[in-house]
Amino acid sequence: MSSFSEDDIRRAAEVREWLMKEVTNKKEELDKLRQTLFIVDSILKKVSFITASNLESSATNLKEKIVPEFQLVNEKRITNTEHGSNPARKLTSTDNTRNDNQEMEIRPIKRAKDDLLISNAVYNSTYVTIQLSNDIILNINTPPFKSFFINRILEGMKTKDREKFQKGEINESQIIEYKVDTDEHGDIRSITVSNYRERERLNEIFNTATWVLTRMLEKGN
Repeated sequence: MSSFSEDDIRRAAEVREWLMKEVTNKKEELDKLRQTLFIVDSILKKVSFITASNLESSATNLKEKIVPEFQLVNEKRITNTEHGSNPARKLTSTDNTRNDNQEMEIRPIKRAKDDLLISNAVYNSTYVTIQLSNDIILNINTPPFKSFFINRILEGMKTKDREKFQKGEINESQIIEYKVDTDEHGDIRSITVSNYRERERLNEIFNTATWVLTRMLEKGN
């Protein structure tokens, strides 16, 4: 006869049922993690930020180092001084050297980890100018400014616009243009993008500019 009582057998059966459920749950969780990893790897390969092997395994570090830097900074229309912030306002064309007779709006670009003000970008429906704060010194040759922001993002938009122009979908005057103003040392003073046309593009410009300028600051430090 078995040395196990009926209670032992019943408990063992209950434990086995619980274990089977746990195995199933863990398998589903593992499948979801693998799917998420595949998506993250695909994004990283597409935008060439960093390889997946360079990602830190800690979810906390991933959140602190990558997600906030790539999120759109504060959507509220506020005005920041070089060292502080004031209530929201709109600017008239006299706030900028261009005379488009349009009200300008301001969006601060900040480093996520400490809210360091990198720029008070001004924009309207025609163009956006990202002028660096006086105490921010970033050289045009510091990666990934040219390789990513210029060559991949802005040139990518320009290539798409040229294709639309060839198809007759837009006029030549509507093709996106950009200009980087630097001093004699190659330090960036401002970045101006004209004819962005779409709100989605404006958000992409702000998103990528925030990420790129933050990375440049880290390399400078």
